[in-house]
Amino acid sequence: MDDLYLIAEVFDIHEIGGSVIVESISDFPEHFFELEKVFIDFFGKVKELEIEFVRKFGDKFVFKFRRFDSEEDVQFLLGKKLFLKKEKLFKLPENSYYIHDLMDCEVYLDSMFFGKLIDVLNLPANDVYVVTKNSGAEIMIPAVEEFIESINLDENKIFLTNACRMLDED
Repeated sequence: MDDLYLIAEVFDIHEIGGSVIVESISDFPEHFFELEKVFIDFFGKVKELEIEFVRKFGDKFVFKFRRFDSEEDVQFLLGKKLFLKKEKLFKLPENSYYIHDLMDCEVYLDSMFFGKLIDVLNLPANDVYVVTKNSGAEIMIPAVEEFIESINLDENKIFLTNACRMLDED
C-alpha cells in the first residue's frame, strides 16, 4: 500500500441501491468527479473498485461502484478507506504540498538542522507542522509564509524563517 494515498473514507450506506456516502480527506474533493477507480485495503489485499458515478451529498459524496447493486453488497465497505495511486492525485497549485510528501522532511533554521517533520495538523486557520527537535521536544510551527521560508521536496528539506528563532529557546 506504499504507492497508494488516502483520499476518503466510507461513512455510511446511501439509500440508492449499492451506493455509499463518502467523507473526503482531500483538500480537493472536486477531483472525485473525475475518478474512474479507487482502491481499498481488504484484509491486507488491495482491491480495485470501479466507480459508476459520484454525486455531491451535503458536505460529503455519494459513490456508486460497478457491480455493487444493493445494501448487502456494500455493507463490508463501511469504515473502509479509499485510496488513489500517486499518478491520479490532484495536481496541486504552486507552493502547495501533499502531507505524505512533507513527512520526514528535515527542517532547518539558518542552515542548521532544527528537527524532523513528524506530523501535519489540519486546523481551520492553517496547517501546523509538528517537528521533533534533536532534544526530542516537539515544536508546532504554523505553515504560513511568516515561518516557512521554502520547501525543497527534491532534497526533503524545509527551511524556516528567522521568525522561528523564538521556537529555538531550549
